[in-house]
Amino acid sequence: MNIHDLTRRIRWAEGTSDQTKIRYVNRIQAMADAIETHFPEIRNVNQIKLKHFLYIRNVWFDVQKSAQATRADYARAMKLMIRAMGRDRHWFGQLHLKPVRGRGGRPTVSTVSRSQSRKIRK
Repeated sequence: MNIHDLTRRIRWAEGTSDQTKIRYVNRIQAMADAIETHFPEIRNVNQIKLKHFLYIRNVWFDVQKSAQATRADYARAMKLMIRAMGRDRHWFGQLHLKPVRGRGGRPTVSTVSRSQSRKIRK
C-alpha cells in the first residue's frame, strides 16, 4: 500500500534523527501492508477504518510475537498514522492509545499538518 500521502503530512521536530524517521515510516508501512494483506479490498490508506486498526492491535501484534517495547513503538506509529490520516481522536480511546496521565514519557518527535504549505507567488 502506498503511504506517500501520509508521510507528506508528517512534520518532524527539529533535530529528529533520520533513523527515527525511517523507523516510524517503516512501522507505518508494515501496518498498512498487514491491513492490505488481511483485507484485500483495502487498496488506499483513505479506506482504512477503525476496525482495521483494531485488527492490527488485537490480532497482528499477537501474531508477530513482538516484545512489549516493540508493541509500544508500533502504538506510537499507529497514533501518528491516525493523525496523518485526519481521523477522529476518539479512535485513540477505542484502541487504548490514550496517554497515561502522569509525568514522563517520550517527547513528541512529530506533528501532522492539515494541508500542504502554500507556495508564495511573487
